[in-house]
Amino acid sequence: MYKSFLILALSLIALACSKPNVADDAIIPVDTDQVLATGSFINSSLHSASGTAKLIKDKDGKRFLLLENFKTDNGPDLRIYLSTSLKADNFTEISSKLTLGNVRIAVPDNVDVKSQKFVLIWCKAFSVLFGSAELK
Repeated sequence: MYKSFLILALSLIALACSKPNVADDAIIPVDTDQVLATGSFINSSLHSASGTAKLIKDKDGKRFLLLENFKTDNGPDLRIYLSTSLKADNFTEISSKLTLGNVRIAVPDNVDVKSQKFVLIWCKAFSVLFGSAELK
C-alpha cells in the first residue's frame, strides 16, 4: 500500500513539474491582420501568468488567438480556454497544448468571441485557474 502511494505521489510531482513547450519563432500580426480585441494576462490567486492575448482576424476572415511574450507557471494538464467568465463554466477549449513565448492558435468558427471574452489558462486535471486575460 505504501509503495503504491509513493508511486502515485512521485507521478503527480513529475506531472506538476513538467515544462510547457517554448515557441521557437516570433509570431506577430501581419499588416493584413485586423486586431479585434486585446488583453493582458493577470495572475490567479495561486499561480503566475504574463503576456498579451490578441484576438485577430486574417485577410481570409479566419480568427486566431495570438499570445505574445506568454509565460505561466508549470502545471499538469494545462489548457487554453475562451470563456464567458473566470470560472470555466461556459467555455471552448481552443488548445490542449500550452506553448510559452509567441503563439498563434486558430479559433473555431463556432466560438462566440463577443460572449467568450476571457482567455483562461486552466488546469483541467485539478480545475485550477493559472491565469487569465480579458479581451477588450
